[in-house]
Amino acid sequence: MILRKNSQSNRSDRGARTQAVLMSIYRTLRLRGHDPLQTIADALRTYLQTGHLPPLPPATVADG
Repeated sequence: MILRKNSQSNRSDRGARTQAVLMSIYRTLRLRGHDPLQTIADALRTYLQTGHLPPLPPATVADG
């Protein structure tokens, strides 16, 4: 049980696919310069209010 929690193993193929999609979104947001957790929370809030997910935000311009 502890090994499963530490290794982030999935219990099914569906769970593995879901994790892969979520990690892809998380990494894309990080690469675009956004806080993934805040952006996902905002998107879910928008979805609950409107029934539609917003598009991914554009990449931010890096300073320098």
